[in-house]
Amino acid sequence: MSENPQHPAYRRVARDAVRLSVCAGLAVGALGAAWLSAVGTAENALRLAAWSLAGGVVTAVLVWANARRFGVGDAVARIGLPNALTIVRFALIAPTVCLLVERRFVDAAVAYGLLIATDVVDGVVARTRRQTSRFGAFMDPLADVASTFAIFTVFVVDNLIPLWLYVLLAVRYAMLGLGSLVLTRVAGPIEFQSTLPGKVVGVVQAAGAAWIMVAAAGRPLAPGVSGVLFAFLGLGFASIVVSQTVIGYRHVRRAAPRARG
Repeated sequence: MSENPQHPAYRRVARDAVRLSVCAGLAVGALGAAWLSAVGTAENALRLAAWSLAGGVVTAVLVWANARRFGVGDAVARIGLPNALTIVRFALIAPTVCLLVERRFVDAAVAYGLLIATDVVDGVVARTRRQTSRFGAFMDPLADVASTFAIFTVFVVDNLIPLWLYVLLAVRYAMLGLGSLVLTRVAGPIEFQSTLPGKVVGVVQAAGAAWIMVAAAGRPLAPGVSGVLFAFLGLGFASIVVSQTVIGYRHVRRAAPRARG
């Protein structure tokens, strides 16, 4: 059976994915609320639970919309562990942001660590078991973009990173989104694939974000250390902008002969 979003089996799997989204939000909220009830206040625990539930609902909407467009599952109509981990990663964004807003930086770093772990395991399982799908190919990078942009937005609001670094990140993602939309309309569908610069920047970006959280929980970063960290992040974001430009140019060049033919 080919992967077809309209096939009854895949509609059933899409419904299961939506249920998983809500359940993931509830589970994360319940565990986080229980933890904050023990070490914090009931008010903070309830706020985290509300954020987590809201994140689960938003995740369910995204999953349903993209499952109908791309299909979910493999040849035997399953969600698959990689897709499930991607869904859980979406559900972890809201509580991580909530903890950052509450300035519980150590707890936020733990939640962010779980979020990054789902990304790593997701990629390993997808490659080793060959459990890939159009849904996963679209949702996985979307989860990375959403989580990074949300976390760095809190960073810039709390003056933990300079404005120029955030602007560079925004340019990177705006270019990715608008460029993908334009290229898809002009040159046909784009297959998102990981690149070496993207992997390197991803590692630096994740390590930098975790470092900022841990440092914010105690002593602020020394000016020299923070300058080096922000320079590395800025260089990484700039390299991705260049890489995206080259990939887009090559995509148009490849599409031109097909259009003429």
